[in-house]
Amino acid sequence: GFLNREQMIYPNPAVAQGMLRWTVHLEGGPRRVNHAAVAVGHRVYSFGGYCSGEDYETLRQIDVHIFNAVSLRWTKLPPVRPATRGQAPVVPYMRYGHSTVLIDDTVFLWGGRNDTEGACNVLYAFDVNTHKWSTPRVAGTVPGARDGHSACVLGKTMYIFGGYEQLADCFSNDIHKLDTSTMTWTLICTKGNPARWRDFHSATMLGSHMYVFGGRADRFGPFHSNNEIYCNRIRVFDTRTEAWLDCPPTPVLPEGRRSHSAFGYNGELYIFGGYNARLNRHFHDLWKFNPVSFTWKKIEPKGKGPCPRRRQCCCIVGDKIVLFGGTSPSPEEGLGDEFDLIDHSDLHILDFRLDPFLGFDHLPLPHSSFKGPSLKTLCKLAVIQYNLDQSCLPHDIRRKFLPPPFLSLLVSSLPLPISPPPAPLDPGLGTSHMSFEELLELQSQVGTKTYKQLVTGNSTKKQSSRPPVQKACVADKHRPLEMSAKVRVPFLRQVVPVSKKVARDPRFDDLSGEYNPEVFDKTYQFLNDIRAREKDLVKRQLKKRRSGEERERLKQLLQQVERQEMAQQERKRQQELHLALKQERRAQAQQGHRPYFLKKSEQRQLVLAEKFKELKRSKKLESFLSRKRRRNAGKDRRHLPLSKE
Repeated sequence: GFLNREQMIYPNPAVAQGMLRWTVHLEGGPRRVNHAAVAVGHRVYSFGGYCSGEDYETLRQIDVHIFNAVSLRWTKLPPVRPATRGQAPVVPYMRYGHSTVLIDDTVFLWGGRNDTEGACNVLYAFDVNTHKWSTPRVAGTVPGARDGHSACVLGKTMYIFGGYEQLADCFSNDIHKLDTSTMTWTLICTKGNPARWRDFHSATMLGSHMYVFGGRADRFGPFHSNNEIYCNRIRVFDTRTEAWLDCPPTPVLPEGRRSHSAFGYNGELYIFGGYNARLNRHFHDLWKFNPVSFTWKKIEPKGKGPCPRRRQCCCIVGDKIVLFGGTSPSPEEGLGDEFDLIDHSDLHILDFRLDPFLGFDHLPLPHSSFKGPSLKTLCKLAVIQYNLDQSCLPHDIRRKFLPPPFLSLLVSSLPLPISPPPAPLDPGLGTSHMSFEELLELQSQVGTKTYKQLVTGNSTKKQSSRPPVQKACVADKHRPLEMSAKVRVPFLRQVVPVSKKVARDPRFDDLSGEYNPEVFDKTYQFLNDIRAREKDLVKRQLKKRRSGEERERLKQLLQQVERQEMAQQERKRQQELHLALKQERRAQAQQGHRPYFLKKSEQRQLVLAEKFKELKRSKKLESFLSRKRRRNAGKDRRHLPLSKE
């Protein structure tokens, strides 16, 4: 009898209907968290991010990693060198929490923050053809510097929503758009009931509607406190009418989360992963949202998928989803502690079209035109599974049974016991129908030694189980640094697991809380009265003691109290100065000016100027300068040569 289409290779007919499957799992890529990425053709460009344990206090250029979805290899672009000596190149500094979008052949990077420089609102443009950075000149109302926002594209317009603003020190629910044809920023005056203030959410453009899901918000308003909420209801913004739409209730909802991934495929919205601090739980589930029926559905892909994680990146390459990076709870410490995290360098691929013979070079087809693998592909897989004779097959089909380097990963994930590779080629049949170019291609794919064994059908030495090693050709020394997808096993292995130290971010640290100097001073203002009474008590006791160790101890205690009062007054003065400077910057930002952040050297100059004014006001400037001159003269005298006398 004959086998039908499903019985030929799939024991379960549901698999033949195009079910999702995790097909590829690679290790050894860039270890990045809270980064941003875009897909350009069959390449994925990853920008920035952070990794626990690396030095981020030193200001350096943002790094760019490129993943080739055909060869499954990572490459890293070299640092940008200045065009003229002494002039810094136009490159964004290393950051996290930023966003990237692709418009034509240009990647626009905006936002993000660094532990040294803070947040940024400068727009950068990256040309994918020349790999050069630039800062386009923009006009209009520039959004305030922030991180944790979302960015999506409709035509040639980029939409920015939400995030955590640095100057306002609060969450945002504003929508800004950038028209890349005129390079003009516009603050959209939305209509309807707006979405809550939030950060680390997702915004996906489906048609002319922007779908916002998840994120971290505060129960009492835009300012951050320890009352976090994670909304699991989806909000829809219509870009044509610039209004928030009223959404009907949905019966099944995923858990609220932040730092997840979202992407649109065939007019539907998918979300993966994320983290909920109230539940103290990381996710690795996949949900699909249908905007027509306004319903959620949980998807269970086949194969081994990623572990629970957050702050990863997802990009669409054809009909496949490339997911990489992120952070998860350490397996040694369990899933209970948020701060014992491990950063990932792995990569996973989710396949929407289970057709391993197509690879990544095919074009995406409409959803209605795809009903699963083709009959030709199923026949090929059946020949491999049952180890059938290939000599009777046509020549163009028979030579395609030599799979690409990544086909073994795809075939191994199928729900079948796959047999060993086909038998060696018949020397009378296998080489007689192959051209010289095809023979050279075969030799380059499998190696010279294996090529001779396939052609002759015998081997002079014992067959080795190790795969053939291809010799690398001599490449240009200025080529981008290539990183292997395989991790070498170290010689000295880690026998005893040691939990590594992870730097904590105070904004996400529930144990440390949030320190507000103004609130602290108002709350503990009664301590000033107690300190004043203690000071008077020490003064009275000091008058009674004429001599002895007790008088010296009381004198030191009085000096310590006075120094504390002076330090408190100085701290209060610095807070007032900082608040006045912050209000001035906020007023300039509302007028459309670009915010200017003072360097540490400029801040020191302001402190010295204030000190000079204070000394001049108290008429102590001359005595201070004379002491400085004597101290400097003593330092210079030590460096003078000794006289012969």
